[in-house]
Amino acid sequence: MTPVPDHYLGVWQRLSLESAAGVDTATRVYWLQTPVLHADIRVPSNRPDCRGKHGLRDLTLNELKQLARQQGFAGITQVTGDICEWYRHIDYQPPSSGRDIGRMTFNADRIVEDGLESSYREVWQRLPDSTGANIALRFAEELASGGCAVPRKGYLVASGDYFIFVRDRVAPLPKSPSLALLLETPTLTQDQIIAMLDCEISFGRRLGGGMLWEIQLSTLPFREGRALFSEAEWTLIAKHGGNTVQQFDTVHGVITRRWSA
Repeated sequence: MTPVPDHYLGVWQRLSLESAAGVDTATRVYWLQTPVLHADIRVPSNRPDCRGKHGLRDLTLNELKQLARQQGFAGITQVTGDICEWYRHIDYQPPSSGRDIGRMTFNADRIVEDGLESSYREVWQRLPDSTGANIALRFAEELASGGCAVPRKGYLVASGDYFIFVRDRVAPLPKSPSLALLLETPTLTQDQIIAMLDCEISFGRRLGGGMLWEIQLSTLPFREGRALFSEAEWTLIAKHGGNTVQQFDTVHGVITRRWSA
């Protein structure tokens, strides 16, 4: 895969979105780009306050349905001339038949992105402290207890002082115009709703937060303000890179996570 040009690298905060729906300057949006992999998180400003909650089961049905308005994705980026296309290998929303592709106009640390297959304009600003050394790791998880495989994958990308961690849900979403619409299916149980929402995209700072690897924004809001990894866990991953294997206890059993570069 051809790396993207160097001027794409770093973390970009969206300043505005213009589309047929109007102008949005309130949604919190961050896009982290490494030479090949990218990750993106988009959280509406009016998401419910989940302070004091410890997991998806602590949320009301209405709060769960409001989480479905979040967006985010991760995958591979391809650039040809001034055209950029993002291939979504993990997506918080249901799969779409359309391409995520835009024409990019750079002006120092600012980008104007104009949609090619849908009508929109996004303006991005690169964050200070987001360039320099980058990390691009992938992982796959399996449930060791009983030998039952969990087809779940994820990414950890970092640039400068920032990171985005992405962990897919266990089962892929069925096709639907949106996750919010999908959750309106009357036959869904609480367990099914939680399984559909159990997709983590967490954005934060490696050193510049209140703790090492502090999560500052997440599709699982109860993760915010916590450390992504302990210092010992990160030391293990950083030292062994693509040969790292983690094991940890969860409510579903012992999870084995295998990392690769």
